Amino acid sequence: MKKLTLTSAAIFDPQAPASVRRRGNRESRVPEIVDVSINVLIAAGYAGYTINRVANDAGIRLSTLQHYFSTREALLRATLEEIARRYFERFRGFVENRNRSPQARLEAIIDDAFAEFVRPGLPAGILESWGLALHESFARDVVVEVQKRFTALFAKLVGEINPALSMEERELRGALIVSSCQGLVIFLRWSEDDASQLRAFRKAVKVVWSGLGKADE
Repeated sequence: MKKLTLTSAAIFDPQAPASVRRRGNRESRVPEIVDVSINVLIAAGYAGYTINRVANDAGIRLSTLQHYFSTREALLRATLEEIARRYFERFRGFVENRNRSPQARLEAIIDDAFAEFVRPGLPAGILESWGLALHESFARDVVVEVQKRFTALFAKLVGEINPALSMEERELRGALIVSSCQGLVIFLRWSEDDASQLRAFRKAVKVVWSGLGKADE
């Protein structure tokens, strides 16, 4: 057999631009970095968060991380947006489930929230996002925009429950549900109630949210 020589040109399509050849690596690397960043934010808190730790926990050089996120702010912005995206997609899945009535979808979100917000991990990321937003304007901008998106999502569901409501009223009630949901994040995080008390509280929340959806203007 003749000597076999492989070059990079033989492996990569020489006609493809360099940016295209690197695309797969970037598409996999960026989510990995953001995922590690979320874990660092949860573990260290916004005050102890550093991009050096993210790079270290991700097993990459700081210069490599900065190739994808040039600044701490850029990485934190992506981190906060990803935390919000995960919950938005989670709740949107309930809102857009046409196999259930609008009222049943609203109650399913409550059931999911009570199960989700008590577990360790990602829910703490919500609290850290809010804490960061108190101190840094870019984080506040992200949190405000996220709140608008969730308000619109719940307003849409309220409109399906009660089509007679005006758009302004739907948005108001959507905002009230969002504020209640935000309160649940905090309440369930520190609650020492037993299972029966939490079941009673969950039932009460369903009554309140249902009232917001069904009540006339």
